[in-house]
Amino acid sequence: MSSDKRRNTRVDAGFEAYVTLGDVVIPVTTRNISLKGALITGCGDCDKGSRCELHLPLSPGVRIVVDGVIKWTKGDDAAMAFTEMDELSFTFLHRLVQLNAPEPDTIDDELLDVFEKF
Repeated sequence: MSSDKRRNTRVDAGFEAYVTLGDVVIPVTTRNISLKGALITGCGDCDKGSRCELHLPLSPGVRIVVDGVIKWTKGDDAAMAFTEMDELSFTFLHRLVQLNAPEPDTIDDELLDVFEKF
C-alpha cells in the first residue's frame, strides 16, 4: 500500500471495461482498482460528480458491475468511487484485488472498512 491518504490497496489492472452514463456507453481501461474505486482511462467525457456504472467483463457471462460517482477527472483519466454493487460483483472484485495484490492477506482486513462505508 502506498503512503498517501488511501487506506485500500489499489492494484495495477489494465482491464478492458465500459462505463455507462445514463444511455451513453463509454469504452474504458482500468489503470488500477481497489475494493472502493478505480482509476479509469478513456473517460474524458465523464464529469466530476456524475453517477455512473462500471462494467468489467471477466469472462463470457461473468462480469463485475458497480455503481459509482466520478470523483475527479484529468485529461482522459477519471477516478471513480464505488457506491453500490451486488454480492456477486463484490465477491468477484474482492477476489480480483486479492489475486493481484502484493500482500493478499491484507485485503481481508480492508473488508471491514468497505462495509462501514456502504
